[in-house]
Amino acid sequence: MSNHAERARYVPVEQGFNIARPALEPQAFVAEAARAFATGTPTGFIVLDLSSVLGTGQPATTPFMLARYARIRRGETLSCRLAASGEIWAVLQGSGMLARAAERLSWQSGDMLALPGGVASTWRASDDAVLWLVTDEPMLAFLGVRSEAAEHAPIETTLYRRDAIARELRALYRRPMAPDTPGRALFMASARAERQGTCLPAMTLTLNAVRPGEAQRPHRHNAAALVLALREARCASTIGGQRFPWTENVTLLTPAGAPHDHRNAPRIDGEVEDRDIALALIVQDGGLYYHGRTMGFSFA
Repeated sequence: MSNHAERARYVPVEQGFNIARPALEPQAFVAEAARAFATGTPTGFIVLDLSSVLGTGQPATTPFMLARYARIRRGETLSCRLAASGEIWAVLQGSGMLARAAERLSWQSGDMLALPGGVASTWRASDDAVLWLVTDEPMLAFLGVRSEAAEHAPIETTLYRRDAIARELRALYRRPMAPDTPGRALFMASARAERQGTCLPAMTLTLNAVRPGEAQRPHRHNAAALVLALREARCASTIGGQRFPWTENVTLLTPAGAPHDHRNAPRIDGEVEDRDIALALIVQDGGLYYHGRTMGFSFA
């Protein structure tokens, strides 16, 4: 006798429509960043896991995203195959080689990569290395699917070289800003996702700069954001009423819908130099909301 019908449940609308979920609070992952750069930390991943709050049953930093630091000691390798549709990597320290199927490429501090998920990867470090990684593993786990590499995957391996990034940033630093411009930002896209303005279908990768005396106006959006401070200058974010100074290589979490801003203190005297301009790498699950026409951006 089949038991398929025994699995059925019928939930009144009063119980099913407005499901209460624990709030996701803004926070800074200071201890995890310190561990990633500590001399004695072995090769491996340091996961920014809030699954106990989210109730996901698997590691997650937000409902749709999972962030990690990857520490690879000199001469050692880190191998992984991640159940994600795509992967975003940023090299914070060190250099080495990446092997993925038939692909081989070198990487160094300042490089960033957008990669297809579901591919076995081996990262080998020429010297002590720290990388930052964000994937959409929680979203695929939530949907109950696993990703395999495909010839026509929505993205292909994309490497953003630091020299090209530096060139684009010089233009960004000097770009005039209109009063209604959301921020001084550079979206990182890929050839296959250029029309969407993203590097992965579900996630966006952005470099955000804040010049001295400049502020990104308070705003909110439906996408959650993971903010990695690359150059702190004298910048701080206010997220949901809490102030978080930018600290180099520390990740900040901006929960979906939380009002937030970014402000860099003015320089007292002299010409503004690049080191005075705060810079952050921001990953959002915004691709989902762009596609669904539900980004919900507004100034707060």
